[in-house]
Amino acid sequence: MKLLQVSDIHGSVEMANRVAEMASKGFDAVLAAGDITHFGNTAQAEDILGRIGRAGVPVYFVAGNCDPEILLSWRPRLENVFNIHLGREKLGGLELLGLGGGNTSPFNTIIEFTEDQFKDMLASLNPSGRAILVSHTPPYGTAADFARGRHLGSKAIREYVERAKPLAVCCGHIHEGRAVDSIGATKVVNAGPAKDGYCASISFSHDRLEVSLLRL
Repeated sequence: MKLLQVSDIHGSVEMANRVAEMASKGFDAVLAAGDITHFGNTAQAEDILGRIGRAGVPVYFVAGNCDPEILLSWRPRLENVFNIHLGREKLGGLELLGLGGGNTSPFNTIIEFTEDQFKDMLASLNPSGRAILVSHTPPYGTAADFARGRHLGSKAIREYVERAKPLAVCCGHIHEGRAVDSIGATKVVNAGPAKDGYCASISFSHDRLEVSLLRL
């Protein structure tokens, strides 16, 4: 199983096309961890996700803090494009769990949640097996949430990871936090902003995950 992880496309048509081109080269699915648009609407989200979907592999996405609020519940009329916010999808031997939105920030962006709200939402996402959490917001305290001299991620997501122990957290949001790190045995992957040409490859085989940071 080989997954292409992207986040923070921020409405870039060029990069959506590049994601599709890369995804068509041996990947089994695309995980899009939020900020599909840049304060856009569902029409823009459908265009971006539709372009990625042309690769012919399933696309699993969550909304980011810069997406319209309706993207939390929106179900696009696109074949093989799935909104997994607060949901779960089976993919091969994996279970994909989704958590959209950003944590509270000074910027007052569109979709922001408090730590208590994240905690309540995550209570419904107990994995039943080998799981990957697709979360726009990174867990607190790793290289994936570090910017401007401090950690900017969510402590509620960190607590969830320590308790639920997913195989990986695929996140974004913190553009400067492009990194692969760990919380215990859980890989934390911030692929970097796709709008700037960044992505990641996640390969899963025999209970082993291998992660590579790539360029589109």
